[in-house]
Parts: sequence; C-alpha cells; structure tokens
Amino acid sequence: MKILNTEYLNSAIWFNKSITFLDYGRIMVLIQDNLGNQKVSPDILHNLYLLASVSKIYLSDEVPSNVVTMNSEVILQFDENREQRIRIVYPEDIKTDGDVSLYSPVGAACLGAAEGSSVYFHDGSGYRRATIKELVFQPEKEKLYYL
Repeated sequence: MKILNTEYLNSAIWFNKSITFLDYGRIMVLIQDNLGNQKVSPDILHNLYLLASVSKIYLSDEVPSNVVTMNSEVILQFDENREQRIRIVYPEDIKTDGDVSLYSPVGAACLGAAEGSSVYFHDGSGYRRATIKELVFQPEKEKLYYL
C-alpha cells in the first residue's frame, strides 16, 4: 500500500499515543545509554524520542487497558489479511521469535497505540499499515507493573 499524504502519515505515526511513566523513563534512559553507540542508528533514537515526547503519559495503574505498553502482546492484521502475534520488548529482552524490539519500526509503531487502531511503519521497501486486531496481554491490566 502506498501512502501519498505524508502529513496524515506523520500524524498517524506519532500522535494519539499513550505510554506509562515507567516506559517513558526507561525509553529515555535507553536513548541516553545508546547515544554514540555505532550499533544503534541515530534515527531510531530520534524516533523513540519523538514517540515518548508526544505521547500522553499515564501512571501504570491508570493507563487505559486497550493501550499497547512495553511487554504487551498483540495480534496484528496486515492489509493482505495476514496475522502475526508479537510482543513489544526492549532490545535486550528478545527471547523468542514473537518478540519484537522497540527499536524495530513495527515495535515503535505499536507502542502507545490502542487496540483496533491502525499503525504505520516503514519496512525497508515502503510504508505498511497493520491493525492492532487484539491486545492479548497488557502487563498493567494484570497489575504486573515491573514488566
């Protein structure tokens, strides 16, 4: 799918996002720790900074139960009706094939988005859209604030 309206695309990627104060703090530390790291693109860090900066920030026990937070598991539905179950994690926490790093375009796109919303990300060949079909697990909903 080719998207021509970049103004709409930018608003779809960065706005109407919500994160927890804990995730915000961890993301800022992650950015600071990786500045100058040759293995991490400055573009990735810049995008994470933008994401954290424009998101509405909630205390962990107040974040809406339909919002994708760190360590959430979601089922994505792509335009071609393909589905994929993923868990959004910090780069050092990747353990399974279903774990997707916050540093990845799809991981950053999903963080802070709500169940049922569309997310847009660049996959190397162009922008793609996926819908967060289901929020299977959100740590805050289960009162697992330490995840």
